[in-house]
Amino acid sequence: MSGNEVQAQVFPLYAVPMLQSQIGDASRLNAELSSLFLRLESQGDTHRDPIRRDTQYGIFESHFFLHQRTDPAIQELFGFLRASLLTFIQGMSQYSDADMSNIELDMHSWFHVTRKGGFQSLHNHPNASWSAIYCVDPGDASAPESGAVRFHDPRTGCDMYRDPSTERMQSPYRIGPWQLGHKPGQMIAFPSYLLHEVFPYTGERPRIVVALNAWCRWKNVPRP
Repeated sequence: MSGNEVQAQVFPLYAVPMLQSQIGDASRLNAELSSLFLRLESQGDTHRDPIRRDTQYGIFESHFFLHQRTDPAIQELFGFLRASLLTFIQGMSQYSDADMSNIELDMHSWFHVTRKGGFQSLHNHPNASWSAIYCVDPGDASAPESGAVRFHDPRTGCDMYRDPSTERMQSPYRIGPWQLGHKPGQMIAFPSYLLHEVFPYTGERPRIVVALNAWCRWKNVPRP
């Protein structure tokens, strides 16, 4: 190979897009949301989703139309969540502003109140394109894994063999799970197909999050 010029290019194939968005000072909004959600939880099954999921333990899960409530705090929160998602979608797909004005974003949404010992085992969110979690209150547990969300690598078999050439690859090429500890006012958005789980919560104060599944459609189908 002496004297020959080597040309090479690395392609970031199969990367999983994930968005982190943060409300700068969410303390007032989160206090209002926390008070509302704990009040709704205290009313028992009135606001609970009727489907009991075998992936959940120790979690109050509300009905799936939270974004339709007219409470000012709810409308303020979903204004932020919608704007963040639409900006995310536009940036990844390089849509013009005109394209975005022709896109309708719809969703299901709900809140979780997790008490001590509560967890959610491995699952994903069928029948949606994007899912998101917003942290109202991460609770008061000191252990970093308490209530943490772990996302699992969707590339089946990618970790079948590990050696020094693969074990320290950086994003977007890294292999294996990714763990997230919630922060108040933080939203994480991710593809709905991505398997994830919530580790057991060990705190005394309730852990409170809002979650959603979203999908889009054209208002008027563009011509080819």
